Amino acid sequence: MAIPERQLQTWSNQGAVKTSAATHKSVENCIKKVSWNDDVNYVTYLQGSYPNYTNIYGNSDVDLVVEFRSIFSKNLSALSATQKEQFDSNYSDAKYSLVAFKKAVVEQLELCYGEKSVKVDNKAIVVSGDGSSRLDCDVLVCNPYRKYKSYSTVNNEYIEGIVFKTEHDSPKKTIINYPKIHLKNGSIKNRRENTNGNFKPALRVLKNMKATMVNKGYITKELAPSYFLECLVYNSNNSNFLNSTFGDITFAIINQFYNDNKDGTMASYLVQNEQRKIFGNDEQQWSIANATTFVTQLIKFWNEY
Repeated sequence: MAIPERQLQTWSNQGAVKTSAATHKSVENCIKKVSWNDDVNYVTYLQGSYPNYTNIYGNSDVDLVVEFRSIFSKNLSALSATQKEQFDSNYSDAKYSLVAFKKAVVEQLELCYGEKSVKVDNKAIVVSGDGSSRLDCDVLVCNPYRKYKSYSTVNNEYIEGIVFKTEHDSPKKTIINYPKIHLKNGSIKNRRENTNGNFKPALRVLKNMKATMVNKGYITKELAPSYFLECLVYNSNNSNFLNSTFGDITFAIINQFYNDNKDGTMASYLVQNEQRKIFGNDEQQWSIANATTFVTQLIKFWNEY
């Protein structure tokens, strides 16, 4: 038995956003209280489901990026020897380090919220919420990352992301991501001319289905992280979203996943920022075996609802 359209419509709605905005503002105002030197340049912004408008009811934590823009890391592998020489002649070593900047951010957060409410985790600084006006917040301190495609003294082209190192791994791991491209690509796919504005509502349907599947014991919470689920749905054909009901849209998406997994097409899916494949052995990739289990259980849940 398929899931009733009324339920799917309810699941398509966006969750609350006011508290996430308040959390962002609180942490931002806290960090601003530091007497930073004039040459310290940084920006703060939300990443994840809230700025992407894909959050659902029950989302309880906020991902906040603190991007230290006084420095940047780079990948010059695509440049010629001449272009690399030009780059090296134009840039010198940075005065500040990300490590020193992050240390100052941690100390300031502890001053604002108390040491017991601030924990330096492996990737982010976890700031506990107050139970009412401020949510739990993962504060990711990073700096820009530039993957150069060309470089000259008058013109250069690069793909911009962010980069940071883990805290507790030995040796520390370098993590590179592209949240701004992820956000942009999701907005483009959601446009009327592409998916009739149904990409993000349909994604919220699938996220709610996953949450219900976890609650009912169909899957574990760890099997299908929200980021990978969002990337999976991003690879669904635009035509699937042009159906007239959420029932038909969801069925078409699940059917594509089943067929693409069966014939091997799914293995070539890209993450939403399109800078790497979803599936592989890297820490920032998903297991095709877990995705197969998820799709199998998704079909079972749909049929047994």
